[in-house]
Amino acid sequence: MGRRLRNLVQEPSIFFVTTSTLNNKRLFNTVDRLKMVEYMLITQSKIKNVRLIAYVIMPSHIHFAAFFSGGGPQLSKFMHSLKGRIRKNIFGDTKIWQDRFDDLHLRSEEQFRIKLNYIHNNPVKAGLVEIAEDWPYSSARAWATGESKFLLFDVSNF
Repeated sequence: MGRRLRNLVQEPSIFFVTTSTLNNKRLFNTVDRLKMVEYMLITQSKIKNVRLIAYVIMPSHIHFAAFFSGGGPQLSKFMHSLKGRIRKNIFGDTKIWQDRFDDLHLRSEEQFRIKLNYIHNNPVKAGLVEIAEDWPYSSARAWATGESKFLLFDVSNF
């Protein structure tokens, strides 16, 4: 088992995060479940003072980029809370998540742009939609139209 280095990042940082369901099962397979996961991601971000920058909810996983003022330790606490709330509110006590989640500390505008495009194009790559903005459980439309204030982020902060 590898050592996670995220907790060594103490300064305010942007992370790209992926968390997947157990055995990559397509558990978020209804509109109600997709909407609930999206709602919980956005709500928990606000409650935990995490600046959600971009996201996509897929049937078996979630990708997002977010700013954590407390660095990696804040990310770890946020993920524990988020995964627990989604599990409890949709599936009760059933284990639904892989034990770990993957993260990448984004250190440049180029890295950020690559991950932003990856997040938003995930439903296209999966064949769920032809245009990223058509997937309703994503920030792609908000980025394309500038509609959502909480999703927009000034990448010149790198």
